[in-house]
Amino acid sequence: MQNSLSYRYQLMSLNSMESKTDIYTDLNGLQNLKVSARKDAKSALPEVARQFEAVMISMMIKNLRKTGMEDPIFKSQAMDSYRDMYDQQLGMELSKGQGIGFAKTIVEQMQYQASQQSSQNGKKIALEQEASYTMPVRRHFIDPYAVKLAKSNPDILPQTPNVSQASEISAAIPTATSEVKFSSPEQFVEILWPLAEKAAQQLGVSTEVIISQAALETGWGKYIISDDKKSSFNLFNIKADQRWSGDKVEKVSDEFVRGKRVQQKSNFRAYGSYEQSFTDYVRFIKNNSRYSEYSNKNNNNLNETEQSLHDKAYVKGIHNAGYATDPNYANKVLRVLNSEPVQNQRLNQLKLASK
Repeated sequence: MQNSLSYRYQLMSLNSMESKTDIYTDLNGLQNLKVSARKDAKSALPEVARQFEAVMISMMIKNLRKTGMEDPIFKSQAMDSYRDMYDQQLGMELSKGQGIGFAKTIVEQMQYQASQQSSQNGKKIALEQEASYTMPVRRHFIDPYAVKLAKSNPDILPQTPNVSQASEISAAIPTATSEVKFSSPEQFVEILWPLAEKAAQQLGVSTEVIISQAALETGWGKYIISDDKKSSFNLFNIKADQRWSGDKVEKVSDEFVRGKRVQQKSNFRAYGSYEQSFTDYVRFIKNNSRYSEYSNKNNNNLNETEQSLHDKAYVKGIHNAGYATDPNYANKVLRVLNSEPVQNQRLNQLKLASK
């Protein structure tokens, strides 16, 4: 018995040195594996996956015993304890080598996801994360009582520095044909707000919806599609299909096919200014039977809550109709809508309107 225990602890020690656990009670080995995973997650992934497969196998065996494969004559509390120990150790043994293939599948899936994140089109992934997750999330539905209070007491609204200067820039730059290098989300919203407001009125949605969609599509204006010569001014990444006779730019973009992200080369519409981009977006929505039903021309009688509901229905409606292949597209637009740059600009507009 003593020799057996000595052999067991020697075996545990050797396994711990390799950050592997071949005995399910080897806590030192598990701790070493944890440390190894922190230092080099990629190298530790196969062993972690094997541990997960071992647990799954043990659970399968335990459930199998419940179907009646045991002899009730020998059943006792002590026997159950030893059975559990045996099943856990059996899971460790069966997961060695090729195992049942579950660990291999986990490793392949994790490696695939890692390679996708470091793909050549990493800019697209980065802009989605920047537009969707970096800003604090606020609830989508606007409190009508808060809006009434803000209108009756303008001084309680937050003041954005250089509001008058931003308004002057907004009135001048959007109609120009020169490209703007947007330095921040706040600048992107301030400069393009007047054009988004005009487009929103024609579609019957809030200005925040239009500006948020443009922000998501371009990463707050940082990744507007362009060729070697000039910008396409395409703020909504509308593709140039057979119906488009104007200029176009060919680029590789991320698309979702059957739930998986793939890269495809496509032609995108090119405009002469940001104003043309907003104008074509309105035309694209209104003239397409798939999207036109979600716009609402007669929205003058909607209160704040009703308008918020309509905005949400619009975003989800055009998404489900095929505007974007990303399954989370609508939720991402709504996250941007609730971000500080968009909401602060909306409140500033309320303050200006109340004067």
